[in-house]
Amino acid sequence: MKDLRFINFVIVLILTIQTNNLFSQEILIKNEDSWHYYDKGYLENDWINITDFSNWKSGKSPLGYGDKKNNTTLYYGEDKEKKHISKYFKKRIFINKKYGGFEIKIQKDDGAVVYINGKEIIKDNMPNSTITNTTLAMSTIKNDAEHEFTQHFFDYSIFNEGENIISVSIHQAYEKSSDCIFSLELIGHNNPEVLSLILDKKNKTNEELEHKIKDLNTKFEYEKVLLQKESLEGTNYNLKILVTLISVLFIISLFGYYFIIDNSKKRRLIKREKIKILNKENQVKDKIIISLSTNLLHNKQYFKEIKADLKGLKTSENSALKSIINQIDQVLERDEEWNILKNHFNAVHDNFYDKLIAKHPEITETELRHCMFIKLHLHTKEIARILLIDPRSVQTGRYRIKKKMNLGENEDLRDYLLNL
Repeated sequence: MKDLRFINFVIVLILTIQTNNLFSQEILIKNEDSWHYYDKGYLENDWINITDFSNWKSGKSPLGYGDKKNNTTLYYGEDKEKKHISKYFKKRIFINKKYGGFEIKIQKDDGAVVYINGKEIIKDNMPNSTITNTTLAMSTIKNDAEHEFTQHFFDYSIFNEGENIISVSIHQAYEKSSDCIFSLELIGHNNPEVLSLILDKKNKTNEELEHKIKDLNTKFEYEKVLLQKESLEGTNYNLKILVTLISVLFIISLFGYYFIIDNSKKRRLIKREKIKILNKENQVKDKIIISLSTNLLHNKQYFKEIKADLKGLKTSENSALKSIINQIDQVLERDEEWNILKNHFNAVHDNFYDKLIAKHPEITETELRHCMFIKLHLHTKEIARILLIDPRSVQTGRYRIKKKMNLGENEDLRDYLLNL
């Protein structure tokens, strides 16, 4: 009796487990369900946001062309060699209760992209890039693979409570593709094994996301370093250009400065040569004028001697003789020659007279003339003859001049006057 009860218990337990497994999943969309579709060409890229598709055609899945298993035949265009790459499908579904997870099974030829409420959740045999109306599938689905369903598991968060819209685009691998097929099944799961699978997939997805984030961070840091490097290289390049320009300008400036200095030196040399020539010409003229002036002074001395001789003559023509003597006196009294000589000597010898008078204001006019002749290296007898005095008076005059200038006995008057 106890054994019979135990057997009944085991049977009930097995039936309970099988019943739970049976009701732990529910097919929400099955193969051969009806779908709305658009096969008149290409839609804009925002077609996934369309919520009113009541004017689209509808038909049972599988949908497509070129395959006997298709329940609904789609239009691919007028040109068999250039068929439409994309086909569009939409379905409205109501989720009234929450499931722990969902399974989406897709039958496609060649590639498929699935959106739920406008959000992309599946790319099957499609490139990992932005999908457009003319994006080709990655490869061609052939033979038995055309009728297989690929499985994709998700947690409950992909659907909203209540109304949801599933959008699918099917893409051909090339325009000459001979066939197209699409069908989709949706299964809601509460099966612990499936939920465990979903959880493992989610963890794996999270790990992949973490790796991608790390890779992105690494890439970002690398690109940041590259940008800094490029910025530094750009800065270095600009600095090199700036340094090169400054160096070129500096070299040009040096050459310019050198040419300016060189030209200035040449101009100074030319001026010096001109000054030398002018000085030589002035010296020649100076000698000529001084020679003429001294000759005039010598002539005065001759006039003085002639006057003395005339006074010693005895003649009956006393009135005529007196007239000649008066004319000689007028010549002797004139100082024009001295003034000419003084002005010329002052100009040639850098204001010699003015400097001498400014330094020794007590010197007389005769002493100034004496100093001029000493500076001209005239001998004592020549000075005495020009000044109409005795040579001893010339020596006396030099002594008097040195005394007025406060010169010592060992100091030479001529050297003093030459350096004045």
